[in-house]
Amino acid sequence: MRATAIQRTGAASFEDLKPACQILILHEDFSAYTRAVEVCQRVMQRFASTLDFNIKCWNFIELADPNCARHAAKTAAAADIVLISRVGTHPRLELDRWLDECFASRFKTEGVLALVLNAPESQPLEWAKLSGRLEQLAGRLGMDFISLHPADDAAVTHLLPAAIAPPEIRQ
Repeated sequence: MRATAIQRTGAASFEDLKPACQILILHEDFSAYTRAVEVCQRVMQRFASTLDFNIKCWNFIELADPNCARHAAKTAAAADIVLISRVGTHPRLELDRWLDECFASRFKTEGVLALVLNAPESQPLEWAKLSGRLEQLAGRLGMDFISLHPADDAAVTHLLPAAIAPPEIRQ
């Protein structure tokens, strides 16, 4: 048996490491996923020099599987940002069940819960109910809540990054 040598190529010191921003994307379909990724890209561009990013994604349908739901809940427990990206206004049973159960294990006391809407508000009452439910959930968890509409690109650039930035780099 032959041992191989491990050569160090210059490890970063703890001072050189950037804090990591944990992002969970829950999406309804591919178009909702695409919109959520656009939101994440804007945040990443703004904070690329000060934060590293770890992004995990699940489709609403995957949340019906107990193993996927459990892994998504573990990710949500530590996430800095939870993006829920929807196209329709009708409740999705998988998402509703998951929301009722998943945040019971959340241990992080800060963060942002963001609803990314991907269609014009054709049913404002339904959007308002969904936003209200998520805003209450965010409040119980000590998280900020942001609702991003397709026309709210300025909010992506200003509100979301300001909410997740560590205090020492907030502007």
